[in-house]
Amino acid sequence: MAEGLCIAVVGATGALGSEVLAALDATGLPIRKLLPIATDRSVGVELEFRGVACPIETEHAALEGTDVVFVCTPPGVALDWIAEAVVRNLLVIDLSGAIQGSAALAQRSGFEQLLASPEASLMAPFPGPELAWLRVLTPLHEAFGIRRIVATALMSASSSGRAGVDALYEETLALLGLREDAEGESSSLDHPIALDVLPWSGEMEEDGTSPAERRIAASLRRALGDAVTLSITVVRVPTFCGDGVSLAIECAGPVTPTKVRDVLRRSLDVELVEDPRGPTTRGAAGTERVRVGRIRQDPSREDVVLLWLAADPARLAAIDAVRTVIGRFGLP
Repeated sequence: MAEGLCIAVVGATGALGSEVLAALDATGLPIRKLLPIATDRSVGVELEFRGVACPIETEHAALEGTDVVFVCTPPGVALDWIAEAVVRNLLVIDLSGAIQGSAALAQRSGFEQLLASPEASLMAPFPGPELAWLRVLTPLHEAFGIRRIVATALMSASSSGRAGVDALYEETLALLGLREDAEGESSSLDHPIALDVLPWSGEMEEDGTSPAERRIAASLRRALGDAVTLSITVVRVPTFCGDGVSLAIECAGPVTPTKVRDVLRRSLDVELVEDPRGPTTRGAAGTERVRVGRIRQDPSREDVVLLWLAADPARLAAIDAVRTVIGRFGLP
């Protein structure tokens, strides 16, 4: 690391921070120094990065002298770190969703060096499924003009970060009788998730919509335009990682599965799965592309196609964030 950038990753020990570290390592980005930053619980811990032991930092002063700061924490925590980085005139890549939630911070910083990762998550602090959806919906919208989307998102425990994964693990052990000191009740989520399917995410609103569904819809409207009608249901499933979504896409005119495949085949971020059963969420975990399959015509509508996609949103968000840095500094 004799030459290159000095990069800080805030939330380095979390699920999203770990993905960012993996993405940084995989790209070959020249890095002079890596600063993993976490809470006081990680004092004295070291993370290995490219063969070098990097001690975890916990104080804001650690940002001094860095070039880029990736923020991968919950929004409430992220705002303090973003503000510190902005004061030091550092490039900030926010993956927490905090920028969208703080107009005051955005106005104060002028956004000169404060960037949200492309298609940044609104299901803070962890990437929501819309990150993967847009890999598919954007080229289809450009090709056919999308009028309406009906989506059912199946989100794994990793959508709640490391806390969700840990909760599912502990609850599963308890329910299978492998832990005598546990009762199967989740200590970190709003409801036990092991061996169950939860048709909500967060506190339900008066109209029966969950905050997650509203945030995803807002994100998609920003990308696709307000003219697109959205009906979204978020379901949490007891799997550790990898998310899936069933999409019914109404276009401006007749469209066929063959035409859809032709468009998606040209997208570098999409992998078409020829197996008629489609891709699995487990198979998509850890991959950098969105896997799409089961592309079918709606039996009663020539302007509607049905498809299934599986992806790893955290991995996609991390890759996007690193690409942002590469583009900003003009690196190969």
